[in-house]
Amino acid sequence: MSTPANTVISADAKTVKEWYDRNEIVLVDVRETSEYDQEHIAGSLLLPMSSFDPEIFPEIPSKKVVLHCAIGKRSEAAGKMLLSEGYAGVIHLTGGIDAWKAAGYPTEVQILPPDKKAAEPVYLCPPPGSILAKEYLNPLKISVDQLAGNIQISVNAVDALIKGETPIGVELSLRLARYFSTAPDFWVQLQLDHDMEQARHKMGEEIRLKITPRTAQ
Repeated sequence: MSTPANTVISADAKTVKEWYDRNEIVLVDVRETSEYDQEHIAGSLLLPMSSFDPEIFPEIPSKKVVLHCAIGKRSEAAGKMLLSEGYAGVIHLTGGIDAWKAAGYPTEVQILPPDKKAAEPVYLCPPPGSILAKEYLNPLKISVDQLAGNIQISVNAVDALIKGETPIGVELSLRLARYFSTAPDFWVQLQLDHDMEQARHKMGEEIRLKITPRTAQ
């Protein structure tokens, strides 16, 4: 069954790697510059969502263009923006760079001086409030007051979300999804990925050392 023309095409890491090895694609990374600097797929083109403009998106007739981000949510959103501007055959990497690495494919990692390597852990999943501000409110010129009124919550609640003081729950995810035309779980999934990454850095190693998998007992 063919994919409808108004749908962002999903491609898994194995398929994208095969295209990549045959030099059939241009990979477009829609994460932010700080994320790209920390780690990226070699040869990928950086077009951050915070400044993503479908009207000036490059057209390369001889190659497929594949969008990717950290986990596949932002790249799918960018794909929908391209579809709205009339682009056809928009493709994004399912699972993002996380899926690419999980499949064992290489990335380029920023090499830091020895005195900076142990300073701070590298975080690749920013809080959803940061993504909301950088990739939606700022580019679309929507104020905190406007958003609060449009999704019918308090200005203080939106402000606290953007500052990272409160998490996104399922109800707020539904409100944001309705307003920005995203998947219903898009925003709460960003929160889950952020929380999971924070937990892994905070207690992941302790859990690994103290808990033995049932299959290994």
